Amino acid sequence: MTRWISAFLLFFLPSFVWASESLRGLRVDPSYFYELYPHLSAAEIAQKVISRAQEAHVNTLFVYAYVSNHGAFYPTEYPLTEVETHFGEKNIFLELYNLARANGFKVVAVISLTDYKTVWDARPEWRSKNNLGHDYKPMPQTYFLSAWHPEYRVWLKGFLQDLVMRFPELYAVEAVEPTVDCYWRGEADFNSEANKAFFARFPSGKLGDENWKKVRALGVTELLGMMAEISHQQNIKAGVVQTWPAESEGHLFTSEKMRDAVGFDLNEILSLKKQQKIDFIVGELLWQQWRAEYGTPVFTPQWTLPASKEFENLVANRSDSIIHIEISPWRGQHSTVTPNLEEFQQSLQVISKNVPHIDVYDFSQIENRSAWDELAVWK
Repeated sequence: MTRWISAFLLFFLPSFVWASESLRGLRVDPSYFYELYPHLSAAEIAQKVISRAQEAHVNTLFVYAYVSNHGAFYPTEYPLTEVETHFGEKNIFLELYNLARANGFKVVAVISLTDYKTVWDARPEWRSKNNLGHDYKPMPQTYFLSAWHPEYRVWLKGFLQDLVMRFPELYAVEAVEPTVDCYWRGEADFNSEANKAFFARFPSGKLGDENWKKVRALGVTELLGMMAEISHQQNIKAGVVQTWPAESEGHLFTSEKMRDAVGFDLNEILSLKKQQKIDFIVGELLWQQWRAEYGTPVFTPQWTLPASKEFENLVANRSDSIIHIEISPWRGQHSTVTPNLEEFQQSLQVISKNVPHIDVYDFSQIENRSAWDELAVWK
């Protein structure tokens, strides 16, 4: 009986780790290390990150393992990938992974779900397309691939398997902002494989209609389920971080509006079952983003608390929810908003006693702006 109980606890306990311990997460994007620390080795940078994280009462590091236009921050020979030419070749991810775990931190590997430059360059037929059949490229640094292309799915599956094999002691793998439609205008995805998936379900449907919006979001949901299944097979958690838009008066988008505008279907994602279940959802709730976009005075650091409660209500205990805030400046249609240190601290302070799980972006910006003292409010 004792052995059975031990096995039961070993299998089920990880699902409840965050229930008893508040998550304090720090995002670490090695893309910025060369500019920040041009003369330090990978080992020296890892030590600096861990020291800062310890002082700031961080317990979880969200480390970007692969960034689309830079490559992997660890050596890999997986097809259609590239290794970042400076700190990737020096295996900065492994340095951070090993030192963090040795010091009691959980490590989350952050990866893209549908944005890989090398894949985009090599496989034009896998690219996300607009309704004219042209590549969907809303911004210069985006390289979106079709979530519905079966060959891309095979590639992504192998990439994820390679990642968890290399780093079997990861706490979690997280997909970063899987977005189909950046500007909410129904511009993508019209890849022929996405169209085929739609008409297989709705033979009399029309591309761009309400059912089409559901099917294009389903592609992302299925990729997230695949990512979770691969992670869970190695006893690694799976999560996703997503910018959560707000209306001009301050309320967050509903799950349905998010699905139809962005292509991210929260309710379907949280309905994934068994090995495909998503363990945590991170909501990016940036007051400065929506103040810059709309100019409405409701968007202040204090807005972060009611927005966090709204987001938690959307998740509705179907997963762990984490609130993500940033010190980042934001340029929108109305203005550019740069949070000062006091505002950064306020956005943390208003949620620190009411929201159990918080993460901040990112190490390099906080280091550049000497904002470590401001993190003291989230102890």
